This record gives sequence, structure tokens and C-alpha cells, in this order.
Amino acid sequence: MDILKKIIHSRLFITWCITLVVIVIGLSLTLLLISHSKRTILQDAPPILPDTANSTDSLPVPQQVNLFLLETIGTKLVPKSVELRLFLETTERLNQVITALIKETPPNYRNPIPRGTVLNHVYIDSQKIAYLDFSHHLASGQIGGTTAELLTVSAILKTVFDAFPDDVLHVQILIEGKEQETLSGHINISQPLRF
Repeated sequence: MDILKKIIHSRLFITWCITLVVIVIGLSLTLLLISHSKRTILQDAPPILPDTANSTDSLPVPQQVNLFLLETIGTKLVPKSVELRLFLETTERLNQVITALIKETPPNYRNPIPRGTVLNHVYIDSQKIAYLDFSHHLASGQIGGTTAELLTVSAILKTVFDAFPDDVLHVQILIEGKEQETLSGHINISQPLRF
């Protein structure tokens, strides 16, 4: 018994009991605050969705666009009509048309745009100059001399001016965001061009 009395009256035991009581009170208060702060109202059911889609979300109507490509034999650029779903905004439409020119090579045609070319960016300024920023492939992929370079530039210009006769007056060809003198040393593309 004496030992039990000594333990109960010792400072260590009293400190330990007080600490235990403080921890229990602290945990109780923390749990109480957490339970009150996380009250959420659950909905019975998700909101009802409309039966029809928003008319602005629908795909654009297909339109016929001429892409200027090479015939199988020879060096003549000819229009090849393709169907594209063009957006309303002119810059987006121009991006779609030039991207189609780069990618489309139907049977019985050759593409004058070097393989691997990507259209990085399109911009039309207030003076109706279209800036077409191509990847380096447009220049580094040139395999011929003056004729091949002329066909590449002409295919781009003819396609743009045929599809956008009122929206684009000149075209500035850029390579990786920069003006270049030529694609491969022949045709001057340092200024905005008109076909």
C-alpha cells in the first residue's frame, strides 16, 4: 500500500495523468470540429441532362475545298476537290485547309509538300496577310531544284487563294516561326506573296 501511495503522490505520475487528460480532451475537440466541418448535402439524383445537344456543339456542315496537288506524271498542279468540315472562324478554317493540303494525297496524285511537314501556327492580320508557320520539313525536305520549290510554294498559294479569295490578300511563309529567304535556295519567300 505504501508503494501505491508513493506512486500516486509522485510528480511523474501526476504529470503523466495531466498529459493523458489533455490529450483526450484535445482529441475529443478535434473530432468534434471535424464532424461539424464536413457536413455535406447529398443530392438525391444527378441533374437531368437535355435530350438534344446544343446546336453550337454540332459539327460543321461539310464543304468542298480544292487542294492543289500534282498529277501522277508531270509537273502540273491541279485542283483536287475534297470535303472538309470547316469551322466558321477564318483562321481556324485556314488551318484546316492547309493541314488537309499537307496530309491529303489521294490516289493518282502526288503531294508537292515534303513528307513530315507540319503546320505549326496560322495567323491572319488586319491587312489580310496570312502567316503560315511550317515545321523545318518544308525546307529541309525539298528534293528538287527550282521546279520542286516553285511547285511547293505554288500549291500553298493556289490552295489558300482558291479557298479564301476575300479573306486573304497575301501569304507569308514562315519556317519554325521565322522568315526565310528561300526554302532551298531558289524561290524568294522573304516577303508576303500573292499568286
